[in-house]
Amino acid sequence: GPHIGCDTGHCGACTVDLNGRSVKACMVFTAQAQGAEITTIEGITQADGTLHPLQDAFREHHGLQCGYCTPGMIMSAIDIVHRHGGQLDEATVRTELEGNICRCTGYHNIVKAVLDAAGRMKVSQAAE
Repeated sequence: GPHIGCDTGHCGACTVDLNGRSVKACMVFTAQAQGAEITTIEGITQADGTLHPLQDAFREHHGLQCGYCTPGMIMSAIDIVHRHGGQLDEATVRTELEGNICRCTGYHNIVKAVLDAAGRMKVSQAAE
């Protein structure tokens, strides 16, 4: 899932969840991750194959083209939604995703997908 992009922490293609926060895996030493809970893009789909709301929103809003940045974008977006919840707006999404480079989409549909998924995630969290 996570891709090697730049090995310098600039592109975000290697973003994973480490103990509930998104991190660029290329910037984490193995010893720092010892004993940590790590989730990659493969770990967010439900056991029955149901996509995570962000995966589904990226698909619906055409938030990907070549797909190389997509795992890192989605993992970063999950953290963004969890931290901002109902206070999430377009400017915040654009600012927060600055560390994730997409050379194909121009970000417009990515931002739409994140905002849509944030609404879905809020609904599903309220139901729990």
